Amino acid sequence: MELKNILLATDFSKHSLNAQYYAISRAESENAKIHILHVIQKTAPILAIRTLDLTEGKINESIMEEAEKKLEKIVSDMKSKTSAEIIPVIRRGVAYEEIVKYSNEKNIDLIVISTSGKIGFLKKLQGSVAEKVYHTAKCPVLAITPDEEFFLKPG
Repeated sequence: MELKNILLATDFSKHSLNAQYYAISRAESENAKIHILHVIQKTAPILAIRTLDLTEGKINESIMEEAEKKLEKIVSDMKSKTSAEIIPVIRRGVAYEEIVKYSNEKNIDLIVISTSGKIGFLKKLQGSVAEKVYHTAKCPVLAITPDEEFFLKPG
């Protein structure tokens, strides 16, 4: 299977950033592009709005600015490790839905995702983003565990 487009999903956690090494390795061996995607949840934290007397718009703007800075830093770091083209993307919505939607829109050949990110306890209640992507994506999914083992789901 020839890879032209690899999607690296990140929530900026240490575990999700470890997955970049697999994305870089595959991109270099296949001469593929790396799309790095971060998804911002749709709703602003209600507690911050009430506590700090901020508008939802101001909080969303601040969250977007912070995400852009973090993604820019990651892309810069990745560019120092590879000559592969890196395409940074930020979307707003439900993480697994946006990852799968983007993979379909951009004809992604492989999704690389960490199985353990920021969610922690909540993932036990709702199911992990990686698990939902694994079950709904049309392309292969490379799921990286925290100890850097990986499992490949064929497309």
